[in-house]
Amino acid sequence: MDETARGFLAQAIRDAFTSSGIDHNEEYIDSLISKVDNDVLQAYLASQDGNTEESPLRTTGSALQTPPASPHRERGSYRILNAQKRNYANLAGAEPRKRRKRQISKPSEKRGEEPTSDQIADGTIEMGCQNITQQPDDDHLKGAHLLDLPVDALSSYQADSAYTVKAMSSILFECAKVNFSIALYGHRTSGAPTTTKPDKIRKYVDEISEYDYEKAIDVIRRDNALATGKGLQNRYNETIFWKIILKGAALTDPAKLPSAKGPADGFTMAEKAATKKFMEDAGYSLGAENQLQCRIFWKNLFNMRKAGIDKVLYYRTKEFDSFCKGYPKTSETSLVDTIMKWETQHRPHIEQLETRALRLAKGDVMRLSDLEDPQVVERLKVHESSWNNAKNEWAFTIEEESFKEKGLQAFSPDVICAPYDNQSVSGGDKSAFTFLLPKDSSSLFVCSIVPVREGDFLGIFAGKIRFSEDWSTTHGIRGPIDNLWLDYSQVTGTLNQMLVSEPGGPANVRLQWEVIDDDIGTDSCTSWRVSVKATKPIMPFDPLVRAAAQREQYVLHSSSENAKRGFLELCEAD
Repeated sequence: MDETARGFLAQAIRDAFTSSGIDHNEEYIDSLISKVDNDVLQAYLASQDGNTEESPLRTTGSALQTPPASPHRERGSYRILNAQKRNYANLAGAEPRKRRKRQISKPSEKRGEEPTSDQIADGTIEMGCQNITQQPDDDHLKGAHLLDLPVDALSSYQADSAYTVKAMSSILFECAKVNFSIALYGHRTSGAPTTTKPDKIRKYVDEISEYDYEKAIDVIRRDNALATGKGLQNRYNETIFWKIILKGAALTDPAKLPSAKGPADGFTMAEKAATKKFMEDAGYSLGAENQLQCRIFWKNLFNMRKAGIDKVLYYRTKEFDSFCKGYPKTSETSLVDTIMKWETQHRPHIEQLETRALRLAKGDVMRLSDLEDPQVVERLKVHESSWNNAKNEWAFTIEEESFKEKGLQAFSPDVICAPYDNQSVSGGDKSAFTFLLPKDSSSLFVCSIVPVREGDFLGIFAGKIRFSEDWSTTHGIRGPIDNLWLDYSQVTGTLNQMLVSEPGGPANVRLQWEVIDDDIGTDSCTSWRVSVKATKPIMPFDPLVRAAAQREQYVLHSSSENAKRGFLELCEAD
């Protein structure tokens, strides 16, 4: 087992002991790893069937996910175990055969064992013992880049670690989930008892069980929203723990403290004693390892708060905590400076997510708030009456009736979908994270601010449904049935502003016609939506690109003047 594998296995064991409140020492951990190392040797020999030449171990489904290097790898009980890589062939006493030359990857091509883009896009993977696969290559990024976008419009994440993407994306997921929940239900008064007495809690639950379905669901959503807010409060409280500990340290009598032992670790004996007292009073595990972890982590959180980092800390997640705890101590950039960079870059996006949730709770299903962003106002001149990110309506009642008369009621399962939920931030729905951002001083581009998987739903392509032989080569999107098409000459939306390549050109999204299942089973089915779905993994801030349906459409979208009016045929601003 090589040094990296031993080091991260050691960290996983430490974390397991700490989470269970078990005290441990490095000697014991070393002995466990040595046993595993010997087991690996035996498994290796058995698998070779007499061929004992060492071969590179590859990551499998049961492999450990590699976390970032520990910030304490050179100090005390956090050190990475610097064992030499064992040569199993030599240990077995076999005659080594001539090895084939292997091509060495360039540093920029080496992916290691970081999370894949699909895992990050799920918003569900965790540090520690998880199944992982190899990170996809960069081919999925090339389509948008072929359009000669300015460098500053491309993803700043491309040079970053997948752990950076995962940590920051988890915060954005948390922000959207929390604010949609609280905005819709958190303002209501809760009947939940503010007590820990079992009898009162049981009585409250018994009362809910007797409500009718709608009232019970309403109460459960309200209580969940309030619990979410309380969870935010508890996590945010941790940003001031170190300040409280420093107050305790100031009250400690130095004469009663033992002398410092071992190498300096950046903490005074008074701070160590105060941390232990605080943890004891607050009910934390007092294992030596846990005390050290808490001292470092709480001090880092406090320093971030002092530096002015606010939004990132408010929506802190366990992925963010893992990133901080594993941040390399030897890094040229301090942890606080790194998180400050995140805060600076993402604060506007977090604030926009908060605004979306608040406005949605007040009925802004069209997401008119997107038009109020100062950067959008400077580059896009569209009247609110022409902006619709919620649904695709029929352009004319007579065409809708004509469609009904055709009796076109049978549809294949692949075009049937659920109604669009403006509040959804789970699963494959990434529409809450679709943003309009400046491409340059005069134009915009559309992107997702979180990783996207193939097949993810990014929102609705605005336009009105037509059932007519008339056809617009510039503003028409053909449907799955003859004479059915989408006209976006009078209505536009966020995703209508995405970049367009030539017909058959590079693209990372497609337009997909779907039947809203609210109408399935009724006498008629006339409710459609045109969804935008990802056709490949897309990293945060990479532009969304669709291929034009016709050459004329590509020419229309190549004009900066047309872009300023949202590609509408008629616009009040004209």
